[in-house]
This record gives sequence, C-alpha cells and structure tokens, in this order.
Amino acid sequence: MKVIDTVHKTELDLTADELIEQVASHNRQVDLIFAEKRTDEDGYLSWDHENWTCVDGKRFIRSYFLAGRALSDYSGYNKYDLKGYFRPEEAQEVRLG
Repeated sequence: MKVIDTVHKTELDLTADELIEQVASHNRQVDLIFAEKRTDEDGYLSWDHENWTCVDGKRFIRSYFLAGRALSDYSGYNKYDLKGYFRPEEAQEVRLG
C-alpha cells in the first residue's frame, strides 16, 4: 500500500507487517486517516483518524482523533493483537512519521 513518509519526504510501498516493524523497531508512528467516521462496537467512541505508536517493541498504543481533535480515549495492544485491530489497508491515507 502507498505510505507517505513525512520524515524523509518520500512515498513508500509497504505492507501492514512492514509498517508494524517500522513502529516497533524504528520508533516511528503511523497515522491512519479514514474517509468516513468509524465507531466502536458499543457505539461509545467515534473517530476518523488513528495514531499508532509503540512503547517497547511489544506494546502498541492507538490514539483516536475526530475532526482534527485528539480524543482522550486510547487503546493498548500487544503485537499479537494487532492482526485484529491494525488495518492500514482500510485507510484513505497512511502516514509514517
């Protein structure tokens, strides 16, 4: 998928696993910008942009944004949980920071 690297000012072609590797091993962050608002299964949280960072190479944090504003909610995952939640292929735009 097409990824915009905002640090090196380039466009990359990376898989989801390669993005996870960049976040886990190279202290990078990934921003996923969606075309439409997303909502969790309980209807509690809505967002249109999520930011993924890594704590220690094994634990990942997803922060949420809506209409340009950061929300106070966040989610924590281990590297095995990412397959179910980290979906860059569904994003309109993927940025690597």
